[in-house]
Amino acid sequence: MTTPRSPGTPLGRLRTAAQRIGWGWGTVTLVCIGVLALWLPDLTLPLGNSDDGRILARFGLQARNFWELGPIESRFGAVIEPFVRDEYNVAPRTVPPAAAVTYAHHPPLPIFVAIASVGLLGDSVAALRIVPFAMGAATVAAMAVLLRVQRISWGPTLLAVTAMVCTGFFYVYGRIGVGYSLLVASTAVVAWLREQSEPPRWALAVMACLAAGAAMQSWIALVTLGLLAAWLFIGTLTRRRSTPPSHPEQDRTQQGAMARLAALVSRGWSPALTAMLVGATAGAAVTAGWLLNATDLAELSERVSFRVGRDVDTAAETTSFTFGEFLSRQWRFAGHELLAPPWLRALLVPALVAGIADRRTRVPVLVTLAAAATLTFGFQQGAWIHRLWNFPWLAPATIGLAALTDAVRRFLASRAPGLRLPLGVLAALGAVATLVLVITGGTRDYYLSDPAEAGAALEGARGDASPEVVWTTPGISTPRWVSYYLDAPVFALDRDRLVEVLPSDLVLVRADRTPEYFPDDALRHALVSRGDYHLISADRLLALTASTAADTGMLP
Repeated sequence: MTTPRSPGTPLGRLRTAAQRIGWGWGTVTLVCIGVLALWLPDLTLPLGNSDDGRILARFGLQARNFWELGPIESRFGAVIEPFVRDEYNVAPRTVPPAAAVTYAHHPPLPIFVAIASVGLLGDSVAALRIVPFAMGAATVAAMAVLLRVQRISWGPTLLAVTAMVCTGFFYVYGRIGVGYSLLVASTAVVAWLREQSEPPRWALAVMACLAAGAAMQSWIALVTLGLLAAWLFIGTLTRRRSTPPSHPEQDRTQQGAMARLAALVSRGWSPALTAMLVGATAGAAVTAGWLLNATDLAELSERVSFRVGRDVDTAAETTSFTFGEFLSRQWRFAGHELLAPPWLRALLVPALVAGIADRRTRVPVLVTLAAAATLTFGFQQGAWIHRLWNFPWLAPATIGLAALTDAVRRFLASRAPGLRLPLGVLAALGAVATLVLVITGGTRDYYLSDPAEAGAALEGARGDASPEVVWTTPGISTPRWVSYYLDAPVFALDRDRLVEVLPSDLVLVRADRTPEYFPDDALRHALVSRGDYHLISADRLLALTASTAADTGMLP
């Protein structure tokens, strides 16, 4: 007997669809919660000698200066005092030029977020981390929305986002808040709006806000908004061409070129495109205004020229590299400590090919791939130094994995349907096993826990030490986090600069890179020690150095 709720009835089919939707989005929600649960224990993890520490410490200094100096004097959050940028070669205990204590090379949204968070929650590491954690978790939902809007089945969608969050790249860098979350979200909304002839006003408002946010989040998001605008225009044009016009049109052969172009633009233009362009323009205007208020075009041009080159001149190395050396280094970066697990590296090319071959995912893959490739290959000097710059490759890889998995699902549906579930479960378990290794193995230690020991050492001395200058030894790069904790400028120490050190200064030493001119027992007299990091009183170091020099008959 058939009842109104039987599976074959309209009500039954609706109920079945609702159950599937609830199951799918419920699982996505659980994945988002799981990501937050993994990250939240690190909410107060000290900022240390890592990308995590360097980036968040900069945000922290900029937010602190905004509230202490005021919007105008802090240049709306661009000032990073007391940290002094090394490239200006400022001498210790001198007044640095304004440019040396200002950093405005990237769109300002992460800084504005840090300013708001510190203003609401107080000047703390937790305030700097909480919003980036939420943005990282939201990336999971944004990716799921994008894949579902592109009509990827729930199984491949869930498997792809699970694979994404189980990589070392996402675990380490997804939490920092400088990723591709708004780019993915914007792509998802554009994909949905392409199918809507009359989108609701709330959707247009969401599109405008996302476009504005993306234009203020990162350079790659700002650039790729143009590609998304073109995709939206073409989608609207294609949809309207498939619909017969409601009134006769003039013979196009009788129209002039400008008239035909105007007609083409009119047919492809839409309220959604207007909302997107208004939002992107507003965001770009804020970005441009903020940058030019804090720095000048000459410095910005110099930084672009520097980043696109192949010459490296940092405290860690001075070298020039070939394109072959660059490719080799990026591949080593990707494979280091499961940032990109072996299965992801093996599936990268097949996934990208599958994503481009599938009409549903072709444009999202190409858009995110263009963004990632531009950052890596267009700015090779930056990618040579920063492993973080390879993180956006995870977006096209994830979309491609979804397309590849969906192709396998369709293949098995006609040949071995019974294998779909066990193979899917096996793949998911493999991804989760990778995440377990990431958390318990070398990935977390190398990228998070061990570098955070440096910040822990400084936290331990924060209340007792008020140095005029802090010195760092080799193996400690761009130590903004030192200035964040000790409220003092930081300079690199070498043998020739020992004469510039005063007894009131502090010296931060990395034990596995201890300079050869240091006295043998210098680390035993540290004020604070955490892991490989030791904070030493310069007074004690100078005394030990003088004693050693006297014993050996050599000048320090």
